[in-house]
Amino acid sequence: MKHRFRRAVLSLCALVVVAQPLQAHERHRGIRHVLLVSVDGLHALDVARFVAENPGSALGPGVPAIFGMNFQAVSVGQKLAKDNKDGSCPASSFTGQAGGYLDGAGTPSPVLAYGLQQADEALGRMIGALKREGIYDSTLVIVTAKHGQSPINPAKVNKPGHFADLVATLPDATTNPGGIAIAKANNCSTGPCGMVQDDDVALIWLESQGDTKAVADYLNKNANALYIEEVMAGAELNLRFNDPARDSRTPDVIVQPAYGTIYTGSSKKNAEHGGFSFGDTNVGLIVSSSDLHARAIKTPVSTSQVAPTILDALGLDPEALRSVRVEHTEALPGLRDER
Repeated sequence: MKHRFRRAVLSLCALVVVAQPLQAHERHRGIRHVLLVSVDGLHALDVARFVAENPGSALGPGVPAIFGMNFQAVSVGQKLAKDNKDGSCPASSFTGQAGGYLDGAGTPSPVLAYGLQQADEALGRMIGALKREGIYDSTLVIVTAKHGQSPINPAKVNKPGHFADLVATLPDATTNPGGIAIAKANNCSTGPCGMVQDDDVALIWLESQGDTKAVADYLNKNANALYIEEVMAGAELNLRFNDPARDSRTPDVIVQPAYGTIYTGSSKKNAEHGGFSFGDTNVGLIVSSSDLHARAIKTPVSTSQVAPTILDALGLDPEALRSVRVEHTEALPGLRDER
C-alpha cells in the first residue's frame, strides 16, 4: 500500500478491544484515541463520516478512546475464483477474471490489486478526517488483519471435497472405529452428537471423547488419501488450546491439511482461512502515530499483543485483561521507547 503510514511496525496474526476514555491528565504520552482497522473488507466511509460528524475533536466527548472498522474488499479479492460470475455487476472492469495472486511470490491479480487500492484510498480518507478534526497527532493508528488467506500460490490450490465425504470414501470407513466416529459426528444435525466443520482446516467434535485416539490414529494412517499435513489431538492439542474435556469450544481433533488444500468442492473460491498455514497466520501489522520513527521491526510478534498495546497507549493497565494475566501477553515491542 502506498499511503501515509510513515511509521511502521510489521508482524504476524488478530484482535479487537474496547476501553473507556480516560481523563486528559491520565492519557499516556499524548495519545487520546486509537483507530484500529482490520483490512478484511471495505466500509471506509463509515469511519470517515463518524469522525467528521463528531466535531468535539480531541477534547470533546464525541470521539471515543477506541474506534475502528473492518475491510472485506481484500479478503474477497483474494478468494474469488471468478469476478462478477453471474454478470450482476455491469460496472465491473474485471468480469470473468480470477482474484487472488498470480504466482507464489504474491503478485496480486488485477482483481486483488483493485481491492488493495480501494482499501488504501479508504485509509487515506480516514487519516484525512483525523487531521481535519484535529485529532491525528493524538491518535495511534493500528492496521492489521484477523487472518490471512491460503494458498498464496495458485498452483497449489487443491479442492478435493468436504473432509467427512473424503473419509467416507476410504475402504474401511464403515468398519473402522475411527471412521465410524467421524461419520456419526458429521451426520449429527443437532444436539451433543458431534460436528465436523471444514475449510482449509477440519475441526471435529466427537459424540464420545473416548473415540479421540481411534480417530487420530485412523486419520494419521490415511494422511495421504485425505491430504493431511498434521492431526492434532490429545496432549498435542492441549499444548495449544484448552482441554476439550473441560472446554466444549475446543474440538476433539483438529486436522491441518497439506498446504493449498481446501476441503470444499466449491467453484466460487480459490483460497480460504481458518487453518494454521503460513498464509493463514502471517499477516501485516502497521502501527503509526506522528511521533514514531519509520522502521520495520522483525521481532516475531502476535496480534494478541495489539490489545495490551492499545491499553498501554491510553494509560490503562494491560494487566486488567484476564487474557494478558493468564498468557503473559506483552505489548508490541519498539513503541514505548520512542514515545
